[in-house]
Amino acid sequence: MAELSGREQQTSAFIMSELSLFGYKPKAIETGVYCDVGKGGGRLAFRADIDALPITENTLKTQVDFAAEGNVMHACGHDGHTANLLNVARLLGGRSRVPLRFIFQFGEEGLGGSQTMIERGVLDGVDEIYALHLCPELDEGKIGYCYGGMFAGCVEFDVDIKGRAAHCASPEKGADAVKAALDVAAATQRSASEQNLLVNLGKIGGGAARNIIADRCLSEYTLRYYDQAKCEAVMMAVERAALAADDKYGTDHSLVTHSVYPPLINHALAVDKVRSVMGDRCVAVEARNTAEDFSEYLLKVTGCMVWLGIGSDGHTAPLHSEEFSFDERALLTGTELFMKLIDSRAQGR
Repeated sequence: MAELSGREQQTSAFIMSELSLFGYKPKAIETGVYCDVGKGGGRLAFRADIDALPITENTLKTQVDFAAEGNVMHACGHDGHTANLLNVARLLGGRSRVPLRFIFQFGEEGLGGSQTMIERGVLDGVDEIYALHLCPELDEGKIGYCYGGMFAGCVEFDVDIKGRAAHCASPEKGADAVKAALDVAAATQRSASEQNLLVNLGKIGGGAARNIIADRCLSEYTLRYYDQAKCEAVMMAVERAALAADDKYGTDHSLVTHSVYPPLINHALAVDKVRSVMGDRCVAVEARNTAEDFSEYLLKVTGCMVWLGIGSDGHTAPLHSEEFSFDERALLTGTELFMKLIDSRAQGR
């Protein structure tokens, strides 16, 4: 099944049913699920995300008998993350010498579900956490690791400019929202370039007709960053540019932030543990400008995220592609990683 962020009711119900069958007592946080096994404090946690994307699966390319229906599919591999963690829970059978917590998080794709789950106590008693992400660019059987920054922070924001409509023959009677928006766009790009950050104006819309001065223009941006100070500098530049445009064109603006993910910064100790238990199957990878809300957990406790290689003949489509698929046998390496981390913890390493 594939369900969008915040709507994962069937997925959540399935996870709870499976965990109960395996001998656990799962609990819900909205459409997220978590459960504990083992006694004592200082829990070792593993997190999987469960939501899908609004993408129509190209079944001619994926050629799987469990293809998603409608315009929703697991194009980011969250079904693989979930299956992997359920497999770990199945193997343990509701018993563990190590205090563990399994976290199945809702709403990673844009809702920032990690924040809600943390606020509702999912990290209480946890002192270490791990997660993995499928990676088609990495060969099957490999684990990709990255010290420090692995995923960029992300700010999604809108600049909504309201003007005053008038005929283009009488521009003095209007307040041009489109011109104001273009000024802001230029200033935003200039500031991001100065700070060496990535900014994208992905959508802009305004105006009613070619001969009418636009009375409104909405611009939708995303900004990616690793340095919080540089991020704040760009956002301040956006606000200054919008104020200057208001003064110049007689418009009025609002700057609305929809979501903010901090950069995902892996802890060196956790990365070292992954490399220790998986040996030469680990390969160093470069940081990316994509975002991941697992970053919120790593602000609270020690841990890391790694890439799980799924690249093989016939499985090379990138994440967020309508053609994305993977060989389920690739998940065995992820299960092995998590089981070895549990064993390492049991031996006090």
